[in-house]
Amino acid sequence: MRKKIYLIPGTMCTEQLWSNLLPLLINSVAHHYEFVHVKIPKDKNLIQIITFLDSFFTEDRAIIIGFSLGGYIASYFAATYPQRVDKIFVIANSPCALNHKEIKQRQAIVKFINQHSYKGISKARATQLLDSKKWTKEQLNQLVATIVNMDAKLGELEFVSQMQNTTHRTDLFEPLTRSSVASTYCYSKDDLLVNSSWLDKLQQANPRCQMICISGASHMLVLEKPKELAIHIQTWLSTY
Repeated sequence: MRKKIYLIPGTMCTEQLWSNLLPLLINSVAHHYEFVHVKIPKDKNLIQIITFLDSFFTEDRAIIIGFSLGGYIASYFAATYPQRVDKIFVIANSPCALNHKEIKQRQAIVKFINQHSYKGISKARATQLLDSKKWTKEQLNQLVATIVNMDAKLGELEFVSQMQNTTHRTDLFEPLTRSSVASTYCYSKDDLLVNSSWLDKLQQANPRCQMICISGASHMLVLEKPKELAIHIQTWLSTY
């Protein structure tokens, strides 16, 4: 019987997020694992989300891969329900509180949308999430289109729900330093959305927390570096 690997996406990401990565993983590990997409529940705060996951996961101890917000959720679940987790692989996230500036920006965005409407993520903002210097114009446009399409598919209500319910995050450093869960954090060296010094301190405090630092500035590692990510995930599955 194959084990399940649960995939938790990031903010305003659909199953399309995994479209470059999954075929590579399925080719290599399909005999032993199957992949289950997890949709972030709407209109639930983070505590309610992990409570939902506690009943959603069918096995005693789940294997979880989370990207960005999904990575925080995976870490939060592991910190709260360690007995329910086999191991986690977190991509492009440091599970700490958002900084004050980002919280204020998110609050301002929600206020603006409530007064006007949500026009979707801009191409400029989508480009900021990518390591844009490494792509041709055509390649960059395709990546931006994927981000814009995922956002458009989920729409305004989903965006507002995620902004309102997942912005105030608990810093998970203390519970994760005590955790016995095998946790791997994979991120880009120059990703401005990841607090790499925080992750370095976590690794020093708990050897069960492993770090994989990839060169570049990509936040959207799942889209931009699927081959490299697939190799790291295969190693993680066979090692930890």
